[in-house]
Parts: sequence; C-alpha cells; structure tokens
Amino acid sequence: MSLSRQQFTLLGIFALFLGPVLLVIMMRSSWWQYQPAGLKNHGYLVQPPVHLTLNMTQGIDGKWVILHVLDQPCDQKCIENVTALRQIHRAVGRHGEHLAIVLLSETPTEPGLQTRIESIYPEYNFIAESADTTSETLATINTMVATNKVDSNDTRTYLLDPMLNVILAYPDSVNPSDMHKDLKRLLKWSDQENTQ
Repeated sequence: MSLSRQQFTLLGIFALFLGPVLLVIMMRSSWWQYQPAGLKNHGYLVQPPVHLTLNMTQGIDGKWVILHVLDQPCDQKCIENVTALRQIHRAVGRHGEHLAIVLLSETPTEPGLQTRIESIYPEYNFIAESADTTSETLATINTMVATNKVDSNDTRTYLLDPMLNVILAYPDSVNPSDMHKDLKRLLKWSDQENTQ
C-alpha cells in the first residue's frame, strides 16, 4: 500500500512538530546520560571527596565555597592570588550569590592585612585565628593532599560543594579563567538540579 501525496504531507507535518518534542523528552529522561569525551576539570579531582569542618557558618551556608589558604606572610604574590579570586567571583555573574570565598590563615592575621584584603573585595569571609578547628581543617587538607598525590607546596586553593566536601584542588599556577570554567559548569549544573 503506497501513501498518497496528501498522506505523505500529513506525516511530514506530524514529524516536523512532534520530532523535536520527542527528542527533548528523550534527552531529559534519566536513561539519557550524554558525557562529552572532551569534558575535563582544570583542578585536581579529590577522590573520594573530603569533608571539612570550618569554624564558621555565616556567609557560606548552602553555598559553593572557594577556600584559599593564605601564604605566611602574605606578600605581594599572596595579594595577587586573593585579587584573582575576586575576579573569579565577579565573573560567575548571577551565580555569585551561590558562591562564597573563604580565606584561611594558619595564624592570626598580621595587623592591617584583613583590612587591606577587605579593601580589595568586601565579599571575602575570613577564618583567621589559631583555633583548634582551624588546625583540624589544615590537618585534614594536608592528609587529603597526600592521599590524592597532590603537591602540597603548590596547592593552596580548594573548591568545596555546598555540603563542605572538597572536590577540586588547584595549584598556585592555575589560570584563574580555568578555575572560572570549572565553577561556571558546576554552578550551572547545580542551578539545573535545584530547578528540577
């Protein structure tokens, strides 16, 4: 049985309108898991993720966190690294409200340093005291770095998920735009998860 010209036209119209709808339904279904082969993160992947206990909750609760351990003493290179974090926070745009930057100091900050850093960007959150929890956090980081075969002398910046699990570690030599790419992807994915 052959299709008449009118039947063929009618089937074409159905396919034209229903095809994209079926494709979208199929792509949003749970069994469609497309993973591009070229997708890769720029930081060291921490496997398994390591939970940190930070002696602060205000300003970071439920947010993604960039945790940066300040150099001792905080010289010009340290200030440049802190300034780069400001640029990353600004670059994520509307997702900035879901991201916090925490600066961790192994010792109480030197006089005027916190004021100087806050003048660069008032959005920073400080953990700048020699409390037991700060020491515990640093010990956890050092263990995590050793377990993941990451160079501890070169790694001072970490990305934490909203549950405060360290998932990525970045070397000092990281290009800020590479960190931004990782963050943009994660924040976009997190936003999609929250809207479902």
